[in-house]
Amino acid sequence: MGNRVETQDRLLAATRQIIINEGIEATSLEHICSVAGFTRGAFYSNFSSKDSLLGILAEAEYSDLIQRLRERVLLWENAQTPASRNDDGDRHLLMENLLFEALDAIHIDQGLYILHSEMLMRSIRDAEWGMRLLDLNREFADQLGSVLHTILTAAGRELTVPIGALTQSVIGVVMRAAGLAGWREAIRAYRSEHSTPTDSGYPAPAPRENHPPVPAAHTASQASPATRSILEVVLVLLYACSREAE
Repeated sequence: MGNRVETQDRLLAATRQIIINEGIEATSLEHICSVAGFTRGAFYSNFSSKDSLLGILAEAEYSDLIQRLRERVLLWENAQTPASRNDDGDRHLLMENLLFEALDAIHIDQGLYILHSEMLMRSIRDAEWGMRLLDLNREFADQLGSVLHTILTAAGRELTVPIGALTQSVIGVVMRAAGLAGWREAIRAYRSEHSTPTDSGYPAPAPRENHPPVPAAHTASQASPATRSILEVVLVLLYACSREAE
């Protein structure tokens, strides 16, 4: 049983890697098996078709996002995060830090943007396949909406617009930010690979893997510039869509 689960996990991981690096159209059966290190026979022993594999991968991605958001709310309820423990009476700071922890739970990065953009495009092109994700997408939006409502309530604010409208606005901001972050990362990698001392008069930057690891941020004040910019935009949305509770 363990070997079967491991095989499935490796096939799913290989498919995810291919989608992020090359696009969903590159996920041929042969390519998936090659990257995962398995034969076609091993593939068909675990999945009935490539579409079945892609569907399970999409379900796993959405389910993982939903679970991470649920776990974050549970930690808040038990006051087990820095933001939930250190209010100090500053409601703006509390809202900012709770929002930072929610975004951190989502893991906003290049992979998130590419994977979910590819899934959305496939859903548009293949409505039957997209129907499979409809309920999961709705559940994810509902869970994110619950998180945003929790943040506003903790900060002593109440919504003035439907929660669905706020949620979709936040998703749009976050996904665009993830795409821009990935774009900038690709440019940095390109410049690092192609720059020489004679290109600009300055030494080429050191490879990223040689840099010392950056400690994990625990509050919004420690957020990276990219995350900080997302926080600022989403905070504007939260304030624009709410008022102080009576």
